[in-house]
Amino acid sequence: MGSKDDTPEATYLAAASVLNDIGIAYIHIAEADWDDAPVMPAAFKEALRIIFHGTLIYSGKYTVERAEEALAKGWADLIGFGRPFIANPDLPYRLQNNLPLNQPVREQFFGGGKAGYLDYPTVNGK
Repeated sequence: MGSKDDTPEATYLAAASVLNDIGIAYIHIAEADWDDAPVMPAAFKEALRIIFHGTLIYSGKYTVERAEEALAKGWADLIGFGRPFIANPDLPYRLQNNLPLNQPVREQFFGGGKAGYLDYPTVNGK
């Protein structure tokens, strides 16, 4: 059913402050990743970095360019890539070498079989 928060940024920043105060090691933020999802404001990411001193991990529709920007601007310490790994077993190599990515077949997610999980080729075809 979900919940509604009229001031989500204030709520999340307050929560991050408490987590920082009790010494939590990291916060993993999964940004909305559907096609018309709202963009998380840069001002929020900057405020979160000021408030929380532990490791910040972001994920959700990150590209190499978005990941490099988040790291360079200090918003994130790590970037998580989830779905791209499904279709690209060699994802680190592809990202490092600016190679095209296989696109995952979403209809096969959570299908229970190996199709769509274990049958994507690597760059070298292995």
